[in-house]
Amino acid sequence: MADMQSAARTRLLQTLRKMKSFDPEGDYYALTLGANRRGHPYWGRQTHWVGFSERNPRWEVRAASLVAPGAVADVWSVMGQGWVSVHDDAALAVFLRLGGNALVTEQVAENRLPDVIAPSECMHDGSVEAGGFGFLGTKHLPDDAVERRAPSRKLRMQVLKRDGFRCVVCGRRARDHTDIELHVHHLVPWRMAGPTAEENLVTLCGTCHKGLDPDFEPTLRELAGLPGPATGLSMDNSEFDEEVARYREYAKSLLTRVQRSKDSPRGSKDVGAAAAGVPPESPSQPAVPEHIQHT
Repeated sequence: MADMQSAARTRLLQTLRKMKSFDPEGDYYALTLGANRRGHPYWGRQTHWVGFSERNPRWEVRAASLVAPGAVADVWSVMGQGWVSVHDDAALAVFLRLGGNALVTEQVAENRLPDVIAPSECMHDGSVEAGGFGFLGTKHLPDDAVERRAPSRKLRMQVLKRDGFRCVVCGRRARDHTDIELHVHHLVPWRMAGPTAEENLVTLCGTCHKGLDPDFEPTLRELAGLPGPATGLSMDNSEFDEEVARYREYAKSLLTRVQRSKDSPRGSKDVGAAAAGVPPESPSQPAVPEHIQHT
């Protein structure tokens, strides 16, 4: 037993050492794995334009880009963000446990992460007006989010209930102040092709809504606990660090479920696959989290 444990540690150390080097002439994708404010995992990726969305001509279709690994690693290092390289399945397993930034070889990405690097629909996250240039995945949004500007009564009530029937800026509630009128505001404005979806709507009182100038304010995402960046590009890594920490908690919870399900052969198989990011019936293809962010 001791010899087996020693050999396992040796293999792990070898894998970790390899994960801090890359082939300067190699083909890599730059991927990020984190969890948003709701604790949902997401993939971030460096992308290029492929076309426009059929559902909304102001939305784009983008695919992951092959990058110059040295340049990307330098940028991450200058920004104070850690990174690893992934050349094989062993390194991929470590990355799926730790999250963060990774340079993933073309071969590993195409074999193991085809859905992550494939073209997908997205919209500008609004940061173009706040010093950034990011995108948010929209594939999971219903057609209704594209077609109507005003939220349905059911959606409006869902947003109000989520925010505790209070303005997320001043905190006032209609039940405590008779002069309060609550509005449901598009975080990424409709004029910027923001969808009428729960994750893009936030509760504001009439006073705060009228005083919102400009009409796009990314910090509202943080106040309402919504997915997406709350700031533009900066050297402050607090958002990145929080996203990685949340992802590690998410991965840890899955591993805990694995330990608790060992008595059930079927349950152990399914939960163990989920912890590795692999659907139970599809061992060769890692699962894609609900959201994909693009840069």
